Amino acid sequence: MDIREVIENNINTIIALRKKLSVNAELSFKEYNTQGIILNFFRDLNIETKVIAGTGVAATLNAETDCIAVRADMDALPVKGVTHACGHDYHMAIVLGTALVLKKIGFDKNVKFIFQPGEEAEGGALPMIKEGVLEDPKVKYMIGFHVWPNVEVGTIEVASDASMASVDDLHISFLGKGGHAATPHICKNPMYPAMEFIQSMNIQAKVENDPLNPHIITFSSIQCGTAPNVIAEECKVLGTVRTFNSALRKKLHEDIIKNAALCAEKYGCRIEVNYDFQYPPLISNEALTNKFIHVTKELIGEDKVLPLEKTFAAEDFAYFAEAVPSVHFRLGIADGDKGIHPLHSPNFDASEEAILNGIFIITNFVLSEGRFLWHL
Repeated sequence: MDIREVIENNINTIIALRKKLSVNAELSFKEYNTQGIILNFFRDLNIETKVIAGTGVAATLNAETDCIAVRADMDALPVKGVTHACGHDYHMAIVLGTALVLKKIGFDKNVKFIFQPGEEAEGGALPMIKEGVLEDPKVKYMIGFHVWPNVEVGTIEVASDASMASVDDLHISFLGKGGHAATPHICKNPMYPAMEFIQSMNIQAKVENDPLNPHIITFSSIQCGTAPNVIAEECKVLGTVRTFNSALRKKLHEDIIKNAALCAEKYGCRIEVNYDFQYPPLISNEALTNKFIHVTKELIGEDKVLPLEKTFAAEDFAYFAEAVPSVHFRLGIADGDKGIHPLHSPNFDASEEAILNGIFIITNFVLSEGRFLWHL
């Protein structure tokens, strides 16, 4: 059967669906209309669905104990009102199109289609996992992707190992003794340990860690006092930490807490710390990714499957990739003046041809490997 022909025969339906999802763009964990569109689509295909994590959906084609899963994120951004300025409407359309094609050709193995809310907020992946989206049937392997600006339509970027960073946010309050700026000797100015902490941490992170193991520590805000003649009692330091390595992530956390405490003690102050561990690094499984690369090169050509550059941006598909062997790739959307604006830009757009390509790549990988992935 010519899979591309099946996709082409149904592509207008999927493009219209993408436009409907775009018109109904909704913010994180408020994707009720979006959820309704997805549920109705699967009900028309007679594919079993389950509501999960509030506004999320899990749909299961066929019934077995193990399955492959494909994930799309659902939420939009507060950009030009509320819009899919990150391409999630394309993601949903591609996964819905994949389900439609597999159903139409009578694919008889078990595939789960996961529609995740809240990727742009605190993240819906972990709540879905906690509510059992990877069970019943058990997900053994998982496919994720993201449309990517300035990558030519018809091509993809993919690599095993880390592609996106962990992300942790830090809020450290240095607490001293306030008073009149004319009598600093009877005060404990919390600004001094805060400033020393920032400087010493920037130096320590550079000299103590392998430069071939990249990371970022960015101090983005220091808030202390509002008047020139008043020493404040508190100085707040805000920042973010990004890595591609879980061991380094742990070490940097420990270094930051230890360094902050030492600086505070030196100036007779103390600290209060809120260290917010958010997403882990997104790491694709090597064996599964190599299979995906091999299959996709045979499908679209070796010159169309490109390596990717890591980005310090984050993606909560990382939680799925931690839980089960996964592959995550970037789908090209650039064609002429389309697909050249960055993600989250008010001018973001994409070539609709990317929808056909995404369905074609994912469907063929499921068909090529789906019967054998359980024995990977």
